[in-house]
Amino acid sequence: MLIKSIQPANLWDSSPYLFSQVVRVDLPRSLVFISGQVALAPDGSLVGAGDVDAQLKQVFSNLRAAVEGAGGTLDNIASLTVYLKEVAHHHNYLKVLAVEFAGRRPAETLVQVAALGLPELLVEIQAVAVL
Repeated sequence: MLIKSIQPANLWDSSPYLFSQVVRVDLPRSLVFISGQVALAPDGSLVGAGDVDAQLKQVFSNLRAAVEGAGGTLDNIASLTVYLKEVAHHHNYLKVLAVEFAGRRPAETLVQVAALGLPELLVEIQAVAVL
């Protein structure tokens, strides 16, 4: 496979948190950089004000649309950068991630932030895909 998750023996096992410590990408391929996706519907309206689960669902729908627009699928995503307004929402994020990336674990960075681009936003996810 083009994208391979690696768990080095001398690093802690990140699998319970549904991400890979290292992702190897064998090229030549195209790298696709996906801007941070938030809970905005295609018409620009906010989805799920105050509801992190609804926002996460929309964010992953937007990620799917973005990578498909470049000719790929979620399986092509090698890396995620996740921004949460509340680290307590990490559990909600993991539930959605387990469904959306069933059996695959992209490399990941997750941080809590004080604010996102709009005050109502609870999560933003940026991605890198390999096609």
